[in-house]
Amino acid sequence: MRGTGDQADGVLARARNARGGLVDRRRLSLPAVVAVLALTACAPESAESTASVEEGETAAAEPTEERPPEESPEPDAEESEGLHPDEDVLVADVDEPVEFEECTEAEQDSSAAVTWLEDVVISEKTFPGVETETVQFEGGTLEVPGAPAIVIPERVGQAGCIIEYSAPGGCLPAVEISRAFIPGYVLPERALPAVELPDGTVLEEMGQEAVEVAAVEIDRVRAEEICQDEEGDLQPGDIVWSVTRWSETRWSETQWSETQWSETRWSENIDGVRTPTMTLPTYSSETMHLPTVVVPTETLETYRLEGSENTERIDDDNAVSYVTEGDVLFDSDEYRIRSDAEPELEAVAADIADRADDYLIEVEGHTDDLPTSSYDDNRQLSELRARSVAEWLIGNAGVDEELITVEGLGEDYPRADNRTEEGRQLNRRVVITVKSTDQDESGADYELEDSEPES
Repeated sequence: MRGTGDQADGVLARARNARGGLVDRRRLSLPAVVAVLALTACAPESAESTASVEEGETAAAEPTEERPPEESPEPDAEESEGLHPDEDVLVADVDEPVEFEECTEAEQDSSAAVTWLEDVVISEKTFPGVETETVQFEGGTLEVPGAPAIVIPERVGQAGCIIEYSAPGGCLPAVEISRAFIPGYVLPERALPAVELPDGTVLEEMGQEAVEVAAVEIDRVRAEEICQDEEGDLQPGDIVWSVTRWSETRWSETQWSETQWSETRWSENIDGVRTPTMTLPTYSSETMHLPTVVVPTETLETYRLEGSENTERIDDDNAVSYVTEGDVLFDSDEYRIRSDAEPELEAVAADIADRADDYLIEVEGHTDDLPTSSYDDNRQLSELRARSVAEWLIGNAGVDEELITVEGLGEDYPRADNRTEEGRQLNRRVVITVKSTDQDESGADYELEDSEPES
C-alpha cells in the first residue's frame, strides 16, 4: 500500500493539472489534503469535473450532475429471442393452434396406432425500434419520438399425425394422414409520430402499414382398407393374389415470408431547428414449410398353404394369417365343423407348430351379406364359427386357450363383391391370424419429401 505522503503527492499533482498551474504544498492544510483526496477519489480526472484548489483555501468538491447510464446498442433479432417483458414493443398477432380431433380420438381407440409427425417451429424474433432523439435549438429543446420494437412470437406449423386403423387378418389396414395447419399472423402497424416544431411546422407521421398473412390448412388424406378380392386356379404354394394398398400423399404447403420495407423521414433545417433523419428499419418474417408426407404402397402376398387344398397363407411384417373358405369348413347356416374339413385345420396347426417364437392367435369369422335364418344375425353366426375353429385348435393342436381370442365380424369386411355367387363364397370365410408377441406397434410406415422449399 502506498503511504500517505505518496497519496498526497499524487493528489497535488492531479489538482495542479486540474487548475493548469502550481499548488504550494507547504501552504496546504491537513483538511485541504483530506478534501482533495476525497475529491479525486470520487470525481473524473477531467478539467471540467475536477474541483480547483485555491491557494490558502480548503479544497471542496463542487456538486456534479448525475449522468444516466449509457444505453446499450439495439440487439439483432437473433440475439433477443424471448427477452422483452418490459420493453416498448409491438407484438405480431399469431393464430392459436388447432386441435386434431381425428388424432386425439384415434388415441383413445386401442385398436388404432397413432404416430405424431414433427411440428415445424420458428422461434420468437425481435426486431429493433427507433430511439427517441432530442433536438436543441435557440430557446429550448425538442423531443422527436422514435418507434417501438417489433416482436414476432414463436410460430408452430402443426404437422398432425398418421393413423393406422385395425383390420381383419389377411387385409391391409386403412391409413389416414391427418390435417395440418400453419398459423396465420399479422405484422403490426408501426409509425414515427408526427411532430410539431416551435414555429408550428408539423413533421408528418411516417409509418409501416400492417401486413396480414393468411393461415394455411392442409386437408387430410386416407388410404382405404384393402382385402384380397379374387383368386385363380392354383397349386399348393403358388401365389393366389397380391393384396395391394396404393400409396397416399399429403402434399407440402409453404407460407412464404413477408417483409416490412424501411421508411425514412429525412433531416430538415426549419427556422433554425435541425430535425434528425429517422428510419423505420426493414424486417421480415420467416418462411414456414410443411413437407410432403407419403404413406408408401404396401403389398401382402398370399400363397396356398402347403398340405391344404383350400387354405391360403398371408404373410405380413408381424403376423401370418390363414384364410379358409367357410363353405369348406361348415354346411350352409351351420357352425359345426365338417369332418372332411379337418385336413385344412391340420395343415394350419402344423404350420403354427413350426414357429419358434411366442405368439397370440386371433380367430375371426366372416359371412356374406345374405340374412341368416337360424341366428339373430350374421355376426352371431360368424362368431359361433370362429369359436368352433378356436375350440378345434385347443382340443386337437394343443394350443393354450389363454393365447386365443375370438371375434365374429359378420358381413362387415367383404373380400369380394357380394352381388355375385362367386364373391359371396369368398366372403364366407374363417381367418386365423398368428401374431408374434414381439411385434412392432410403432404404426404406419411413412416418408417425408422436399423438406426445404425452393426460394
